[in-house]
Amino acid sequence: MANPETPVTQREFRCIHCSGKIFIPKELPPTTGPCPHCGGVITSPALNSDEPLPPIPGSAIPASLAPIPVAVSLVSQPVSVPPLEAPRGVITAAPIEVAPAVAKPARPAGIPETRPSVPGKERKTKAAPDPEKPTRRGLIPVMLVALLLFLAALVAVLLVAKDLAKNIEPPAGKVTSADPSVSEANYLRIGWQKEAYQVLRSYLDAKTSKDKLPYVLNANALSSKIEDFYGGGAIIDSDTPPDAFSIYELSEEDRKRGLFMMIYDQPPQFDMKEFFRPLASLEVQYGVEEADLLLSTVARVGNFAMEPLRVHAFFKRTEAGLKLDWEIFAQTKYRTFQTFIELPEIGQKATFRLFIVEDVPDKGRTIPGTRTYRLADPANTNDVARVNVKIDSDVGRALSIINWRGTRENNPITRTVTVELKWAGGDTGPQLEMSRFICWEFLGLGGQETPATASAK
Repeated sequence: MANPETPVTQREFRCIHCSGKIFIPKELPPTTGPCPHCGGVITSPALNSDEPLPPIPGSAIPASLAPIPVAVSLVSQPVSVPPLEAPRGVITAAPIEVAPAVAKPARPAGIPETRPSVPGKERKTKAAPDPEKPTRRGLIPVMLVALLLFLAALVAVLLVAKDLAKNIEPPAGKVTSADPSVSEANYLRIGWQKEAYQVLRSYLDAKTSKDKLPYVLNANALSSKIEDFYGGGAIIDSDTPPDAFSIYELSEEDRKRGLFMMIYDQPPQFDMKEFFRPLASLEVQYGVEEADLLLSTVARVGNFAMEPLRVHAFFKRTEAGLKLDWEIFAQTKYRTFQTFIELPEIGQKATFRLFIVEDVPDKGRTIPGTRTYRLADPANTNDVARVNVKIDSDVGRALSIINWRGTRENNPITRTVTVELKWAGGDTGPQLEMSRFICWEFLGLGGQETPATASAK
């Protein structure tokens, strides 16, 4: 029943969920909408009925959750209502607009039913967040930091590797049977150098001839000769330190035969405290007068210079390792060939390893039926001597293969040779002769001794 205080333009009904009073326009047809008190879905009563329509299934709200009853006006258009004294416990709410009920259109056949969307509860599709692209200015610090970290890690790795390399001994090289040709080629190329330095250092450090023999080639045959050469005293080889020797690359053919070579070469040096020559007069300086014997002797530059020192160290590969050829070493270091040539002594003999080439005879000393050969020390090529050899002798026939004078080639041929020289006496004084041709090349280093030949007189 309508309240007598209710204006004639409105009518009231109660919510079936919370029993709250709801005022609606008098001429409002049945309309479905939410309850202003509890939010439940309700339908307004018909125009001539005071009873509410049945509720929509599933829209009931438990009584424990029902809000406090209030009176709300549902109008289709805003209407000004005079203020009324609300009963105790009833709160008047501002009117809200409710859209009129719209008939649901018929669904065509073949189209599935879709659930209507509830206002305010539309399903929102969350788009994937578009990350903000970093600018170039923001990338620079990141790249710098990454670069610094990489460099720090690289330095740390290098330091650790260096520290480990100090503490770990390198593996000793082993010759495997799988690749003997590779190991042999490596030894012929550079492998022999370390062994040669070790042998040379041990030889030079030895102070007696007996201590030097283990490092000498053909030590048993040369033991007495070495003992006589040094005289049994202490041997000091500090003037030729082993580290001052340099590697000399022989031909590949010689290395395959087990021959290797090292050289010590010290140029001439001047002793400045002795370098005070007498001054010649102006007449001598301008060529008006000839210098006397005393002036020409003491003023010679060569008198104030130390002699150059050149030493050849040949090594030969044996079953016991590399061995030093003592005869070449002593001949070149102590210049025994020069001593033999400059200090002639009739009847004296000596064997030398030399360079030999056919030469023209000395002026005014041509001997019929002979050929002249020039001999030179292999290390000190200024130490030379000429010797005449009979063409029809055994020595002359052996040397004929290097003759060039009067031949088509007409080019000097230089060879290495081992010969025995002798000082013979004559009417004109000592004469140098080649008493025996021993072999081509150096004896013991590729050369084999031939039977004794007759003297080349």
